[in-house]
Amino acid sequence: MRTAVIGGGILGLTLALRLRKLGHDVTLIEAAQQLGGLAGPQDYGPFVWDRFYHCILPQDSNTLGLIGELGLSSELRWRTTGTGYHAKGRFHSMSSNADFLRFPLLTLFDKLRMGAAIVYATRFADPFQLYSITAREWLTRICGRRNYEVFWQPLLKAKLGTHHDQVAAVFIWATLKRLFGARKGTANKEKLGYVSGGYARILRRLEEELTRQGAAVLTGTPVTGVRKARLPGGTEGCVVTLAPPGQAPGELEVDQVFFTAPTHKAREVVSPELQPQVDGLEARYPAARAYLGVACCVLALRKPLTPYYVLNIGDPSVELTGLIEMTNLIDPAQETSGLSLVYLPRYMDSEDRLLGAPDSELYPSFFDRGLKRLFPGFCDDQIVYRGIHRARLVQPLPLAGAPPAASTEALQALGEAAPRLERPFQVLSTFMLRCATLNNNEVIGLVDAFVRRNEAALAASRGCAGKTRCTATLSPSSP
Repeated sequence: MRTAVIGGGILGLTLALRLRKLGHDVTLIEAAQQLGGLAGPQDYGPFVWDRFYHCILPQDSNTLGLIGELGLSSELRWRTTGTGYHAKGRFHSMSSNADFLRFPLLTLFDKLRMGAAIVYATRFADPFQLYSITAREWLTRICGRRNYEVFWQPLLKAKLGTHHDQVAAVFIWATLKRLFGARKGTANKEKLGYVSGGYARILRRLEEELTRQGAAVLTGTPVTGVRKARLPGGTEGCVVTLAPPGQAPGELEVDQVFFTAPTHKAREVVSPELQPQVDGLEARYPAARAYLGVACCVLALRKPLTPYYVLNIGDPSVELTGLIEMTNLIDPAQETSGLSLVYLPRYMDSEDRLLGAPDSELYPSFFDRGLKRLFPGFCDDQIVYRGIHRARLVQPLPLAGAPPAASTEALQALGEAAPRLERPFQVLSTFMLRCATLNNNEVIGLVDAFVRRNEAALAASRGCAGKTRCTATLSPSSP
């Protein structure tokens, strides 16, 4: 089957690899000049590392499996990291149970109740029941009002902004489940990992493997249209209109299109006969409607700022979601030329005008009302690199009151979170994740669940993928 995969992020790359291994002829199409999407690399001058922050957890079996498949297991590095919490002008370590017991803003009773609530949430709570209740209501119920107001509410406001009192409790459940899964041993220490060279290394191997297996990889090639069409031979397929900058538009005739971006993007390119399919997806997957975007100031500094990988910020006067000091996870001598790499994210609604504001308008928020409120003595001469990276559609949000598309029983069945194959146009995107926070492990798992669920249909639709290899037809589009 001649297949076009639109979108060259981790989801699109993994899907293209799986389809090619099933024998399909695959063309991967990415609008940006480089692959990776949110996992893409950035040139910081003295070194190259991820554009946004990422880590690998010990329980990330999907990511670890793909890394092994790509021959990169020997490049995995693991490290015990620290977590901090800033509130009321002070830094507090939250890296272990002992640190939590010393946390001064909560009473001993508060801490005991919080600990019991986290055990309940991560071991016994049914996530499928948490779509109908807000995170605020659930956390207040299981942790108590004081724990919510002192500890959780500032974090939710920093992360979710105007959505903080609307997001479903399943969002917090998934976050807790993932983070506490990284803590092992009696000291409850957090262990995280990365591949030497960052996601640039993983992306390069994915591209090499796709090319080696005969897939076509097109970068710098925006898609401006997708329409159903009757192909030569009488079969139904799609025509994809491509518009590489500086070149005449072309058309790609394929049997199947997989669209891996949000429905917001699908609406911009699909023809009228495909619009009802997009509408139906948003009805079945309510998380497709609301997204967080991010503006992330990234710094390469001559000296480290904290001993923590993640500093959570519970101070509303600090206009940052958090502070991620990547070089408290990765080896700075090997990966960042000895510099400290710091990410300062600000998450906001995807429609917030600040996501399109010039850097000069955002820097005072990151520095004067952000970093320098944490570190009043910070001097600009520590900065080797400074830049603001943006992404408008990052995190699909499950809002309370928007129930899952299927029953609890159906969703709990293996693979039911992944959709059935739709011919000849299929959307497969991160808003389809169930009971999960957005991360590359869940993204890879979604692809593998989709392939497993539709294995027979995908195998039967290989078409001419046998003795004679199919090729997609690329031709100039009509003026």
